[in-house]
Amino acid sequence: MVQKMQRDRVSLVSFNLSGVHPHDLTSFLDEKGICIRAGHQCTQPLLGKLEVYSVARASLYFYNTREESGFLSFKL
Repeated sequence: MVQKMQRDRVSLVSFNLSGVHPHDLTSFLDEKGICIRAGHQCTQPLLGKLEVYSVARASLYFYNTREESGFLSFKL
């Protein structure tokens, strides 16, 4: 069975926190048991245009609980 895509939902988000390098954020969250990715995410042309050279990316899926996503938000 194929479900209709929901337009108001996303499973990943790329972001930067002001004053925090994405790789430092990744290390910090890893110590808290949260795994995210940091780097150019194979989007160098876009990031270059935006004058951003590294981003953090959190990917969520059906196996992540609301508590886990809330924990990520709280730590950020």
